[in-house]
Amino acid sequence: MFLESTIPLTTSRGLSPTDILNSTRWWTGTPWLSRSPDFWPNPTLPAAETPEVSAEGRKIPLVAMTTTQLSFCTDLFARYSNFSKLRRVTAFIQRYLHLLRERVSQRRSEKEKYKPLVIPSINPHPVHPLTAQELQHAELTLCHLAQGELFAEEISDLAGGERVARSSTLKWLNPFVDPEGTVRVGGRLRNAALTDAKKHPIVLSAKHPLAVLLASFYHLKLLHAGPQLLLATLRQKFWILGGRNLVKSVFHRCHTCFRSKPTLVQQSTADLPASRVSPTRPFSVCGVDYCGPFYLKSAVRNRGPTKVYVAIFVCFSTKAVHIELVSDLSTPAFLAALRRLVARRGKVVELHSDNATAFKGASNALNRIYRMLNVDEFDRNQIFDWCSDNEIRWKFIPPRAPHFGGLWEAAVKSAKTHLLKAIGNVNVAYEDMITLLAQIEMCLNSRPLTPMPDDPSDLEVVTPGHFLVGSNLQAVPEVDLKETPDNRLDHWELTQKRFQTIWSRWYPEYLQQLQSRATKGCNPPVSVDVGRIVIVKEDNIPPTNWPLGQIIKCHPGADGIVRVVTLRTAAAKEVVRPVARIALLPTPPETQRAD
Repeated sequence: MFLESTIPLTTSRGLSPTDILNSTRWWTGTPWLSRSPDFWPNPTLPAAETPEVSAEGRKIPLVAMTTTQLSFCTDLFARYSNFSKLRRVTAFIQRYLHLLRERVSQRRSEKEKYKPLVIPSINPHPVHPLTAQELQHAELTLCHLAQGELFAEEISDLAGGERVARSSTLKWLNPFVDPEGTVRVGGRLRNAALTDAKKHPIVLSAKHPLAVLLASFYHLKLLHAGPQLLLATLRQKFWILGGRNLVKSVFHRCHTCFRSKPTLVQQSTADLPASRVSPTRPFSVCGVDYCGPFYLKSAVRNRGPTKVYVAIFVCFSTKAVHIELVSDLSTPAFLAALRRLVARRGKVVELHSDNATAFKGASNALNRIYRMLNVDEFDRNQIFDWCSDNEIRWKFIPPRAPHFGGLWEAAVKSAKTHLLKAIGNVNVAYEDMITLLAQIEMCLNSRPLTPMPDDPSDLEVVTPGHFLVGSNLQAVPEVDLKETPDNRLDHWELTQKRFQTIWSRWYPEYLQQLQSRATKGCNPPVSVDVGRIVIVKEDNIPPTNWPLGQIIKCHPGADGIVRVVTLRTAAAKEVVRPVARIALLPTPPETQRAD
């Protein structure tokens, strides 16, 4: 940069101070620099003969050098991710160039040949604010640059008075070039009572970074407007080819809009576990859940009601239901209900439940009992053997994932429906509650597992009660046929045959119904990767306040689909959540870079 001074500066080589004062080449440059580029010389490099072998007999390698001209426009649009900043930078550059032109024209008019040229500083003091005209001119310049990159052939055809090619994407818009050199939409609104900018908007392409910056700018300017409003506003000044998909993409990539209404991950329904599709003894594999509280009338007069809960056990293979009344949510109360289940229905091999506190405590109590009895002392060998044979495997579903236990959740809903309709808001006595729960259990175990047959000659429909007592719990008892001829089966064999008939119908009638997935369970798998930032759904909190988390571990199922993940939240703690309670934050496009 030149400095304004009365004492000329000299260089290390070249002219003397006296000669440099009168050197126009030093002060003004070569004469052809101030003329049009058409008058610039076209230098030709002389061809140099390079010997292939040097005098010493060594081979001299030939090196070919090429110069690649980088696109200034592409670098300019890729440098900024904010249209407002890009427009202001362009406006300042144009202001600086305008000041340079004014100084050059002023020098030419005054014919000052020997006065040093003073170039204005890039950051003059004070800097005047940009005007609306400067910003509009900068915006138009950016549109020129974008159109020159994508519509070079169309601009050439329109400037020559021809129509655009049939293969051009602009052929439906009847485009034309205005006096300023901007490609605009011709359209059919020439006679409308609108401004020229609205009748003939500027043509852009959604593939160009400028269109993405414009859509993001107006999306924020319109207070995170939706796709329809955003597209309508853009088309008042710009006609973006593929604009509808562009505004939808900008809307869905906005983190603020996404957090106000996040889309949770929905994976396809997993395969049924082996315990659901294997014929086993009723309640050998079952799930448990609580419902309540309910209130019982106190036996003592003038005493308040007692709070109780209902524990519902559901068999995995037969959907049979067992209901127990529990006094509270403590671990001993639940263990007592579990002992009553084992005493009446047989040993439970595998028990499934959610991660509630009562179930966690019961599981830990069973583990402590098992560890206490699992010793090598001689006098406890019998207890050890019995405990090993009767160990109960306990499995928990992921936290806050009730859809993983849909089997017992449905049973809880049905039981509560019958119970609330029967007692309403009335407090009943303990004996009445026990009787009512037994009747509700009978009703739930009498529900058909298969569709009702239309043909009266068909056998009766299969119910969970058939697997418990051999027939429907509400069926009228049949006549005892003990007096039968010898050529017929006896009563025990008839009973065994009846059970075999029931289990033979379990596969073709009931199990085949579990084959198909629900409509919402046929979604294509969603890619859930480690390191993604997600929104964690929390109950009773607005979506905008849901915390953020990062996936640190995935737990894929047997089919390879991830349905459970481990997250690290802002509190620096690890939590396990199903993917149905997380929303993947949208990622910016790869072509868009930050400042």
